[in-house]
Amino acid sequence: MKKLIMIMIAASLLVFSVPVAAHAQKDIAVENVGIYNSSVGSNKKFLRSVPKGAIVNYLGNGKLTYLNTTGFTLLTERLCPVSSNGWYAAVMKRSVRLPGDQGSASSSMNDVVRVKPTVTKKISGVTYVKCAVYNDGWFWNFWIKPGDVVRVDGYAYNSIVRFTSM
Repeated sequence: MKKLIMIMIAASLLVFSVPVAAHAQKDIAVENVGIYNSSVGSNKKFLRSVPKGAIVNYLGNGKLTYLNTTGFTLLTERLCPVSSNGWYAAVMKRSVRLPGDQGSASSSMNDVVRVKPTVTKKISGVTYVKCAVYNDGWFWNFWIKPGDVVRVDGYAYNSIVRFTSM
């Protein structure tokens, strides 16, 4: 009986330890990136350019799909998840100077930033939300007015998110 219980426990551990199939993730291109037919090798050919602000289907390990073209990019740091751990990708509506915990940063119209709407701070009586700015890497300690950005988590794959003021 004891051996049977041990075998059943071991079998259940094996069942639960099998990895689940990888899921695609909705990402936005922070800067222009290229899609290639292979991630390495001499036969690597350029397939398509992904413009800044494009919503892509990131499949993992550098593989992504944009406008029915599936291929590889080496520039995965230029992709940002649309939604992750309470942070949401957003596009700037206008050029502003963002106050930060250690200094400030400038951000231009149509720059991709990340906002965390659950973390707020009052600065001179105005409510700001936590913001991250991309500059060859993410810098996380900035604040932005919620009205200065447009969140992109509701946009569909293959969209290009740009704010225009007409």
